[in-house]
Amino acid sequence: MTARRATPHAEEDAGKYSIRVLGRAIAVLEAFLRGSNKLSLEEITRETGLSKSTVFRILATLQDYKYVVLDPAEGRYRLGSVFLALGAAALGSASLKGIAKPHLVRLRDDLQTTVLVGTIMDDMLVYLDKVECAGPVRIAADIGLRRDPPNFGMLGMTLMAFLEEGEAERLLADSPLKAFTGKSIVGTDEYRARLQEIRGQGYAAEFGEAIEGVWGVGAPVRNSSRAVVAAVGAALPISSRSSARVKEVVAKLLDCAAAISADLGYRPQANQQERR
Repeated sequence: MTARRATPHAEEDAGKYSIRVLGRAIAVLEAFLRGSNKLSLEEITRETGLSKSTVFRILATLQDYKYVVLDPAEGRYRLGSVFLALGAAALGSASLKGIAKPHLVRLRDDLQTTVLVGTIMDDMLVYLDKVECAGPVRIAADIGLRRDPPNFGMLGMTLMAFLEEGEAERLLADSPLKAFTGKSIVGTDEYRARLQEIRGQGYAAEFGEAIEGVWGVGAPVRNSSRAVVAAVGAALPISSRSSARVKEVVAKLLDCAAAISADLGYRPQANQQERR
């Protein structure tokens, strides 16, 4: 049987059949993503913008099904243990690599360049996936096998920038900076300043600092706890560098990182830019 492809009309119909009370229940549950582990009825009401009576009825129903638990001593609610089972099921069916793959392919096709995603594992930069295009830049990153220093290139700089300060300092001590090219940063103070710049602007850009003749941009990927769990990056030939091209790559890379983060459950806080 051939699967029917969704049409614009089908998508509109799906909106007609959405259940309003379910949307409100989801809003109540998502309040726990933005707030603390335990929330009072008043705090959830304020977070969701719903009426107090509506929130109370939703919480009572969620309690019946073990999705939330009320601590009677504190008068505050927390998520129930059912979410542990749901989380385990989600992790079992979808890895970060699997979630990121379609976004990486789309970015590769949009930019016509090599795209990678990596994380820091066992104090080293590990490549989780890459998609290459038919171009001059070929990154010799053996997925899951090759390990570079945690401060290497745009991915390493991005990940280092969003670590806790003490952890970044420990990695710098364990893996001292070294010159990969004549443009590499080898001074610790200068590298710290670069990490601060990356945190401020939300992405890393380096031009021939890791690989001769290659420039790249990296952006952080966050999970539902808002922790940076990976970095996505694009590598391009230095001959393609121009202010317009850099601006284009940064914008599309940030969109890609945001899309992967959203699929991992990340929800940005309103009117607040993430720094760590």
